[in-house]
Amino acid sequence: MKRIAIINFTGFRGNWGCQATSVELVKFIAGCFPEGEALQFHLVPLLPTSRVDVAYDGELDKVFAAFTDVARQTARAASSLAYLEQACVARYGFWADIVRQADLVVFQAEGTMGMGANFARGPRLMLLPFVAKHAWGRTVVSMNQSFYSHDPAIRQNAAEAFGSFDFSAFREGASVALARDCGVSDAAYVPDVAFLSPRATIEPDPLGGQEDGFFAVSGSALKDPDRYALIMRQADMIREATGLKPLLALSRDYRMTLRAFLKWPRGSYARVPAQARYAQVTGLFARCRFLLSGRYHMSILSAAAGTPNVILTGNSFKNEGLVSLLGMSRPVHGFADTDAIVAEALAVHRNIEAERAALRAQVDKIKGTILAAQAHVARIVAGETPGRFADSLPRYQLDPAVLDRYYQFGRGKADKPSKALPGKRQGRDRPMSDILAPLADGLAQDPARSAAALRKMAAADPRFAAALKRVAGDDALMP
Repeated sequence: MKRIAIINFTGFRGNWGCQATSVELVKFIAGCFPEGEALQFHLVPLLPTSRVDVAYDGELDKVFAAFTDVARQTARAASSLAYLEQACVARYGFWADIVRQADLVVFQAEGTMGMGANFARGPRLMLLPFVAKHAWGRTVVSMNQSFYSHDPAIRQNAAEAFGSFDFSAFREGASVALARDCGVSDAAYVPDVAFLSPRATIEPDPLGGQEDGFFAVSGSALKDPDRYALIMRQADMIREATGLKPLLALSRDYRMTLRAFLKWPRGSYARVPAQARYAQVTGLFARCRFLLSGRYHMSILSAAAGTPNVILTGNSFKNEGLVSLLGMSRPVHGFADTDAIVAEALAVHRNIEAERAALRAQVDKIKGTILAAQAHVARIVAGETPGRFADSLPRYQLDPAVLDRYYQFGRGKADKPSKALPGKRQGRDRPMSDILAPLADGLAQDPARSAAALRKMAAADPRFAAALKRVAGDDALMP
């Protein structure tokens, strides 16, 4: 049996994007092991800020220097590594023991890097995988990463960590470009595995059985106070011009949900139920003409469904990187670009078949790249040294103006003090069966990948095997 620790697993959150990227990562990693291998996954969450983090804020310079010593193997490397290992054990407790014993450590920082330069928002993110590699000799694979920060110390720290792992992949063009610019010379370009999301059905059907007649609408992570009003005004204009109804796809934008409830008449729109799973959201997107959204993962799920995107700004440059990845010639729109947003939506609506064909072709290339990366990681897991990963994805040119714009959006975050929650707040080690339902959603459309992952996990855990038999009722899925 092989033990796999996924650091920063976010699949238990109510956010569909977090579910998609984390659960699909489990399937991706399961596919890196041969059939018949029993796999025990340990799902390490992104921990909330605690008093331990705040204590290390007072030693931030020492923490950064220790990373540098280890990465560059200076004369102080041994003592600095001991210091970082001590910090890691203090912060992660039993999670550190789990990671220390893992056969493979998988790290996904997702979008958690940003403006902050304190311990919790900065080097703590890199701490556990870095210590796992250097102190405990684990194989460390980094996937699904965004890399975005304006702080030189954070950039250097992240580059030192990513550069020391066995494989570091970044998920869209802007993050790849910044990682390489910061010195991660072997930074691989592997799109977010959420692109592999299957389509599942949901009952009752929010669309009332209609297969054409909706466009999807989501929000944005950028905290602009006018974003809800502007997006909903644009949705109204699109509805008036096309006769299409909006499908609200909002897992966390509760204020936008409330605004729609108060402003839009009953029956004039549909809504994805909050309890939906990510593959069910993908299935609903497949029945929409297009998606209007500033949410990074919603745009990916829409693309996975074959549904074109009109992309709004987000809270970092990753949406610009995503537009490049999707091969789109259209821009990322600011919320107030109403005329351009509506015009683009109408153009997509008029040319929907050509839009879908172009999107399908690019998504096929994206999926091919992800599966090639899976074979590459499988060789690493098998003990080989496969060299640098090659891709044929479009390159993104870092634009200083775009970087500066997002700096202006995020200014002040680095000055906010850490909010210390009581104790160490280490959470609990949740069983693999807690992600059985979203894994099983893939059996209908993606039977090979999903069934293989389920069999390997069932072989490692009798409780998972029993739960799988109750859900699937198919002896063919049993190990």
